[in-house]
Amino acid sequence: MLNFQDIDPIANDLPWANQPFNGFCLDSRYVENGQIFIALNSYTQPEKTLQFALSAIEKGALAIISESDLGLENALVCTDVRHQMGQWQKLYLAKADPVTPARVLAVTGTNGKTTISRLVAELLALQGKRCAVMGTTGNGILPDLQASSHTTLDAVHLQNLLHDFAKQGAEFASIEASSHGLEQGRLNGVDIEIAAYSNLSRDHLDYHGTLEAYAEAKSRLFKFPTLKVAVINVDDEHATVMLDAASSNPAHPRILTYSTSKAADYQVFAIKYSISGATFRLKTPKGEFEVISPLLGHFNIENLVASLIVAEQAGFELQLLINLVPQLKGAPGRMQVIRDGERLFVVDYAHTPDALIQVLKTLKRHTSNQLWAVFGCGGDRDRGKRPLMTQAALDHADIVVLTTDNPRTENPEQIFADMKQGIKFEDHKVKEIHDRREAIKDVVKNAQSGDIVVIAGKGHENYQEIDGVRHWFDDVVEVQSAIDTLHHKPNSAYPAQ
Repeated sequence: MLNFQDIDPIANDLPWANQPFNGFCLDSRYVENGQIFIALNSYTQPEKTLQFALSAIEKGALAIISESDLGLENALVCTDVRHQMGQWQKLYLAKADPVTPARVLAVTGTNGKTTISRLVAELLALQGKRCAVMGTTGNGILPDLQASSHTTLDAVHLQNLLHDFAKQGAEFASIEASSHGLEQGRLNGVDIEIAAYSNLSRDHLDYHGTLEAYAEAKSRLFKFPTLKVAVINVDDEHATVMLDAASSNPAHPRILTYSTSKAADYQVFAIKYSISGATFRLKTPKGEFEVISPLLGHFNIENLVASLIVAEQAGFELQLLINLVPQLKGAPGRMQVIRDGERLFVVDYAHTPDALIQVLKTLKRHTSNQLWAVFGCGGDRDRGKRPLMTQAALDHADIVVLTTDNPRTENPEQIFADMKQGIKFEDHKVKEIHDRREAIKDVVKNAQSGDIVVIAGKGHENYQEIDGVRHWFDDVVEVQSAIDTLHHKPNSAYPAQ
């Protein structure tokens, strides 16, 4: 049996440090006998931290490690426990249940990280390799994913899952690295081998405060001591922050750049768009290649190139990877297409001004008639971006429909007021339909042949959160149901209850 001294010598003088234990737990409700409970300070209910610790002891916790002194016996105060616990759990699992770990490939960026990580996993799976995925659209070994509570899980849970995936035979893990997860140390202890950066735009400023702080949080991915390769989109204006981080990393990772507009290690040119996707030429250190992609949109060319580089650096032949590209599906809710004759409905997760602009600009190339934008803004989040979202839609779509997203606990009327604050609606075709289901029915009824309708903001989510309660709601299902109703077909899109 292991004891805590085997994991970290800081507790040598504590009476419980040399007693057998069976790992760490963060949730007092699930503490098992002999585990060490990590009592993190509760920012929303600080008075309950001690209560959680006492509950863990009642359930048989061997000891408590906390960020502040709780006045308990068998306790250790470790102010940076959030940044230590991932490494602790990793070492515990490696010694208690040895297994060959999966090679970890990580992606960060405001937009694109879900698609890139998913495409990497698909490319490796098509090569016959078992690859785990961890991120916004779920965790698991392709194709079997389970819903995830966070883009990047807490450090202990993340280490447990990586270990479980390795036991199931996963040779690789393609994961999303969120800014929150990086800043809070949730990825500490993960041996990240290859890291990719897509882009950065306004998001999460309610947490980070400034774009500069947000970029700095993202750049932490390129400072990991295990990093061997950094893949960076030099078309993005914050790329220099990532390049500087990778260049100053004592591990001296290989730095590879990609671009669709300038000289780079991997350079895209001769792009041709069609309703079925895009073709382009790719200049690489190993020569030029033609790529035929089924994915819509300019930014999906960027996402695809990043995925190809990551998979190549993981040890696969680039030409063989490119041959597999026509089989790629991409992440659910990311430019997901529902076709109805000559009309195209596209469900996408775009929930920032920049993301919405990119989606609309890129689909304009495919539109033979009118481009629609249906979107809302989430409650209890950055209010400053709400009018920016509306302006983005007005600037780049022919018809705009304002509707709800996830109001959460905020009054929807306040959200709509913010979305319209300072906006000049003259000379624009705009509708305001508060009920999201009715908004989708309206656009399905009124969109014409050759139109593309973008339904943005929720993507893969299968719920709508109102007054703190999650109600089942899936944009893809709602679109298909409205189409079926329009054509007098049974609503087969709805799952059996």
